[in-house]
Amino acid sequence: MKNKIFIMSKAPFQGLIKNRLSKEIGYRKSKRLVTKAIEKVNKIFLHKKKEYSLSWYLLPCQKFRTYSFTISEDTILQPKGNLGHKMWNLLKIQNSSSIIVGTDIPSLNIIAISIAFKKLKTSDIVIGPTYDGGFWLIGHSTKKKSLNPFNNVRWSTKNTLSDLIINLKKMKLSYEFTHKLRDIDNKADYCENIKD
Repeated sequence: MKNKIFIMSKAPFQGLIKNRLSKEIGYRKSKRLVTKAIEKVNKIFLHKKKEYSLSWYLLPCQKFRTYSFTISEDTILQPKGNLGHKMWNLLKIQNSSSIIVGTDIPSLNIIAISIAFKKLKTSDIVIGPTYDGGFWLIGHSTKKKSLNPFNNVRWSTKNTLSDLIINLKKMKLSYEFTHKLRDIDNKADYCENIKD
């Protein structure tokens, strides 16, 4: 069975993508960043089709083009609600272990993804932490039934990951981590990424 991975993103249209970042660096730079990120994700999994089943979890769920690819197949519409509701809405209906990944991760790599799937064989949840207190990856095993672990998480704060861990401990769900990576949420993150 292929490893099931969902790429969660907003389509690169004005008014949708990275609103906070767009205000700081401008829409064109923000769109270029998101488009390049989506392009990179596609390239990572392009030659891994035998190992991974890749789907796009989008808002809105409509065809768009990056520099080299047209994204039009294997797409799923994100429902209304906060980030936790959207993720749990997708994860809870899967019949096998699956992972959700964001697209604002410049150093996204197949090794971190592979480690995450390995850890899901022995844990209920796997997390890819970020340096700002959030997470760039969440994986869910179907070994144990559970309620929504994202309730009362304070999104886009330094408390996001710690809130999730508190929930997992309360629910007696086992968890492990894959690589810690940097995401891009603001101008400082963007400038740091440009340096690299």
